[in-house]
Amino acid sequence: MPDLLAHYASSVLVARVRVDTRVALLVGLVGLIPDVDALLRIHRWITHSLVLVALFTTPLVILVYWRGRRYLGLTLATLLIYTLHLLLDVFTGPTPILYPLVDSIWVKIQVNGASTATGITVNPSITVETVKPDFTQMEIVEGPLVTETGAVLAVVTVVILLLEYFIKARNHH
Repeated sequence: MPDLLAHYASSVLVARVRVDTRVALLVGLVGLIPDVDALLRIHRWITHSLVLVALFTTPLVILVYWRGRRYLGLTLATLLIYTLHLLLDVFTGPTPILYPLVDSIWVKIQVNGASTATGITVNPSITVETVKPDFTQMEIVEGPLVTETGAVLAVVTVVILLLEYFIKARNHH
């Protein structure tokens, strides 16, 4: 699974497109919400289902739309961030992204390459597997909090935010 830092960093980058950096740092926490199921010792539970998320959030989006569109962009950005978490998980293990309509889905993408004296070959492979979801409570749920991927994404995020800050500061002088 993507580590928590990778989920957070990617969420901050998405949020930053819509809101300023301070708000993006807060809104980025939405990208961690699907993994709250681990606290119940059931990982990749109904919190990872776009179908159920849509059922629960549609009334919220309608309410925000009717009450005035001031927060509609922020609301949609948070839904996108939540969805991003689920999409990232689909590529790392069985995820009930379309539950209860479809079993858990795992998309495996690999591109192997080789260089020889006779040329270069590239062998892409995409596999989609479905697995019956298991929502039983486990004795222990463990997973990475920080991996190399998360650390790299965090560094890239900090660099992007710092560059943006210095460019804005320079343009205001």
